[in-house]
Amino acid sequence: LNRGVIHRSTAATLLNAHSSRSHSLFTITIHLKESNIDGDELLKVGKFNLVDLAGSENIGKSGAIDKRAREACNINQSLLTLGRVIRTLVERAPHVPYRESKLTRLLQDSLGGRTKTSFIATIGPATYNIEETINTLEYAKRAKNIKNMPELNQKLTKRALLCEFTEEIERLRRDLQAARSKNGVYLAHETLEAMDDRIIV
Repeated sequence: LNRGVIHRSTAATLLNAHSSRSHSLFTITIHLKESNIDGDELLKVGKFNLVDLAGSENIGKSGAIDKRAREACNINQSLLTLGRVIRTLVERAPHVPYRESKLTRLLQDSLGGRTKTSFIATIGPATYNIEETINTLEYAKRAKNIKNMPELNQKLTKRALLCEFTEEIERLRRDLQAARSKNGVYLAHETLEAMDDRIIV
């Protein structure tokens, strides 16, 4: 975490002496292995994401030019994509554009997935920043309406884990075959039924 902080990109603008020039994502994946009384190895995997989003930036106010202006555009574009993902999740749209940015792809489990997610919005009290404050609060309000379905990590034996991977590979093979045999992208019938079962009405 300390090494990550050292490499974190910051720079001075008219609004902030240490303005974040990119998002920061710190991920820990923990693998636990233990043996039961029968001697079988039990595996359990957990993941922890710690994300610091760079704030949206008004280039006119921040005085960003050249490289700093391009950074601000990239930050704003990324936040817009995240906003679209949040909106489609809240509206329960059939397609969620996770793959439109690296950030949303990495956070797919945290956004409408099977994890517990906390969202902290930071705002400034100055009336000069009232527009940014309102936008941030609206952003947080939409994010609050996302429905995640947290699941307790189950301890699996190696055999059960291999069976799960085998089933996943077989499902992907069926989807690939269905896609190749038609003109377009299709799903195997079993995959479509499984997706229907997961849809919340």
